[in-house]
Amino acid sequence: MRTYSLIVRAIIWLVSGIPALTSAQVSSQILENYIQTGLSHNLALQQQQIDWQCSLEAVRQAKSLFYPVAQFNATYTRAAGGRRIDFPIGDLLNPVHSTLNQLTQSNQFPVLANQQIQFLPDDFHETYVGISYPLFNADLKFNRQIQEHLAAGQAARKETYEQELRFQITRAYLQYLQALQAETIWQNTLEILQELVRFNESLVRNNVATREVVAAAQYERSRAEQEIAQLQAAQKTARAYFNFLLNRNLQDSVLVDSALLQPALKAYDLETLVADSGKNRQELSALEAGQAAAATALRLQEANRVLPDLYLGGQIGFQGFGYSFSGEQAYVLVQAGLRYDLFTGGQNKQKIQIARLENDKLQVQEEEARGQIALQVMQAWNELEAGKIAWQSSVTGRQAAEEAFRIIQNKYKAGQALLLEYLDAQNRATGAQLQTNLAWIQILQKEAALRRAAGL
Repeated sequence: MRTYSLIVRAIIWLVSGIPALTSAQVSSQILENYIQTGLSHNLALQQQQIDWQCSLEAVRQAKSLFYPVAQFNATYTRAAGGRRIDFPIGDLLNPVHSTLNQLTQSNQFPVLANQQIQFLPDDFHETYVGISYPLFNADLKFNRQIQEHLAAGQAARKETYEQELRFQITRAYLQYLQALQAETIWQNTLEILQELVRFNESLVRNNVATREVVAAAQYERSRAEQEIAQLQAAQKTARAYFNFLLNRNLQDSVLVDSALLQPALKAYDLETLVADSGKNRQELSALEAGQAAAATALRLQEANRVLPDLYLGGQIGFQGFGYSFSGEQAYVLVQAGLRYDLFTGGQNKQKIQIARLENDKLQVQEEEARGQIALQVMQAWNELEAGKIAWQSSVTGRQAAEEAFRIIQNKYKAGQALLLEYLDAQNRATGAQLQTNLAWIQILQKEAALRRAAGL
């Protein structure tokens, strides 16, 4: 945090002598509606949403481990063969029985045969309901907390993608507007060149000029038609990409908000933007959540080193030969257990050290990320300032080029200027208009990039 603070103060000091920049505010209800459509239908964002829901289910699963578990089990066994044990019950008891029969003058004590007892139980069943309950388990407690932190981190990553998607939709929309505006400029140029062709043809008919002036004008007209065809193809590509981001049909039409092409400036303060980025950028929230999860994992390993696990369990059911549920087969079993590691060869110590190093690494990553984000904000701010200056220069240049073209156009019609001068002035005017359009769209794009960098 100290390094990050030094970086921020250095950035503010470097630009403290620069006046606050005024920039275009990308504000459009049409665009905002498209952004909301993208946030609702974008397939990549839906994947992020599913990942977040999975993390929430993992939290619920971690919580469910605190509840008792009841299970019903029923087994029935038939067996033949296997190991046996000889039990000489006849050899042991028959002499006794014989003596008793002689003493009692009866046969009430029978002769017994030696037995072979099969180890595998035959015709045996066990049917019971078992219950287990963790009285205390550090793994369960801290695992729930870890899953909660991981879910928070996944939510932050989803919001990060939402911010990125908002920027991508805005940029794609502006690129589409740029292609439309450029086509309009070339359409106006085409009308001027068509008028030039007609004017030159009239000069040829009246023997004022020779045929090459018509050919030169027709060449410039064909070049304008080629530019328009290329821009129309670029429009289709830009529209398809825009619709792709919104998960719509790639050929769907796109509403145009011409108000975005009208200059509307807004001031941004760099110090405020840097401060906002430290609070609004969801990447930092994701790192903080990961750091909290690592810290919890460290506490888990420390707890496992000193605390035992306690559990309680029991069974109630029937067990015996022959599938019956008589009172003789009924049984009840209750168990209480304690588990504590006396010696693990240093495994717990190493786990604690690994968890501590992981936590330290995430702290360094967070500090580095804060510095990188502050640098991104400064870079975007400076690029926006440069873009504003370039746009103002392009406006001045466009006005001069248009004025020069009007003068040359009038002189050419009056026979006081060459065709080469006319075409050169016309090309400069068209180029200046295209440059102004591009410079303004770049201001809007850089303003969107600045807002993304600041997390706005």
